[in-house]
Amino acid sequence: MSNNVAPQAKLQFNTRQIIAGSIVMGVGGALALAGAALAGTALVAGFRQRVQQLDVSPTEIAKQHWSAVRHATNAGVNVWLKEQPGVPLQSTGQR
Repeated sequence: MSNNVAPQAKLQFNTRQIIAGSIVMGVGGALALAGAALAGTALVAGFRQRVQQLDVSPTEIAKQHWSAVRHATNAGVNVWLKEQPGVPLQSTGQR
């Protein structure tokens, strides 16, 4: 029995190009990270300046909106319960 398998060609890589490509990708990644950090600090500074110019603090605005949401939800539940046949009405307290 003889083994008549043809030899397969081996893969050959140009290691210089692979190394150069890796270096360029690393430099590009570092530049992208630096650009993202620069843009991020500019956005944060802009938001901070805008918050400082507000007449009402963001916490107070959030409290006002949450109160409005609670009242609207309670009103909606009450209307929905009134529309349900056979469901006794219950007084809804503050949650």
